[in-house]
Amino acid sequence: MRWLGYVALCCLVPWLARGEPRTWTDKAGRQVEAEFIALEAGHVKIKRSSDGRTYLFPVESLSREDQAYLRKIISESGKTEAVQEAKPFEGLQWPRKVGLPDNYDVQVVKEDNATNVYIYRTPNFEFHSDVKLARKVVRDFGKIFESTYAAMQVFPLKWKPHPSEARYVTRLFKHKQDYYDAGGLPNSGGVYFSSKREIWTPLASLGVKKSSSSYTLDDSDDHGTLIHEITHQVHHDWLGKLPPWIIEGMAVYMESVPYRKGEFRFDKRKVDEFDRLQRRGLFRMVSPEELMTMSASEWNSNFANAPDELRNYYLSAFLLFNYFLHLDGEGEGRRIYAYVRAIESGASDQDARQLLLAGRSYQGLTEQIKDAYKREDIDL
Repeated sequence: MRWLGYVALCCLVPWLARGEPRTWTDKAGRQVEAEFIALEAGHVKIKRSSDGRTYLFPVESLSREDQAYLRKIISESGKTEAVQEAKPFEGLQWPRKVGLPDNYDVQVVKEDNATNVYIYRTPNFEFHSDVKLARKVVRDFGKIFESTYAAMQVFPLKWKPHPSEARYVTRLFKHKQDYYDAGGLPNSGGVYFSSKREIWTPLASLGVKKSSSSYTLDDSDDHGTLIHEITHQVHHDWLGKLPPWIIEGMAVYMESVPYRKGEFRFDKRKVDEFDRLQRRGLFRMVSPEELMTMSASEWNSNFANAPDELRNYYLSAFLLFNYFLHLDGEGEGRRIYAYVRAIESGASDQDARQLLLAGRSYQGLTEQIKDAYKREDIDL
């Protein structure tokens, strides 16, 4: 197990020659006849002899004999410069709470009454409004954006978010109808346009409301929808790499973390309370197999073909994502961390998905998910 770091490579290693089919054994004694393909981000890629399918397995999950076999291949390759040490995985390290950056402040960039163009900045975001706003109001709602970005920066899956330009951009609309007329989704409280890398939202969705002579922020409002879209925005570089169940599951996960006045409290999160709040009646969890194999186009088709089922899909994605983070295996998030690192290194979702299944059938995974949530007082 210690020598995992000895073969933990940062990227695909194509120079390792394919071997003859052999019997591979994991530490649980399970065996498969397969041909060695390559080492990929600390995982061995093999092709099963019976059907030609490829699989990824963590090196540390293999028997001592198989680890010795891989060590021999590396030694014989002569490519020692590609081998590097890596720290053993110790489980996802979760923060207790996440707040605002030390340099948090608001800068007024432009206020043009003739054109109704008003631009304000915080350290990592830029807001384009069609109505003038008090600096204090921008400062108050800007906390939601900055703290979500801060939370994503320290999220233990190591997403490493950063804006494409100097700042992320959000467009604010005084009236909901103006938002719809500009291209906002009907009946939505806000939307992230990945092609523009912009969030569009009516002021009301921020909790900003018109008083007698100015705008004020009602911080008692639920900011879940906004946090969801901000998560997509700061997660942009991963949107084209990950399947929709992780993209949406991640965004709903951030909704589940208690937020108040610029601070996320990961240590106060209770999944059973969030689950009951979100269900609001009958709920049918979408099967893990359907979720994990669903393409982005299939997911998006639900908006037109099955709008009544959308809530089930979003909540199901959240429950599946939460399972792999906190309930799978020993609850340390090992498999989803390995999955993310494999995707980051260029593995396909189909190959990397085998790290999540870890030899389980979809039916076996489904039963384990149901059992795990039952222990959390959630019946699926």
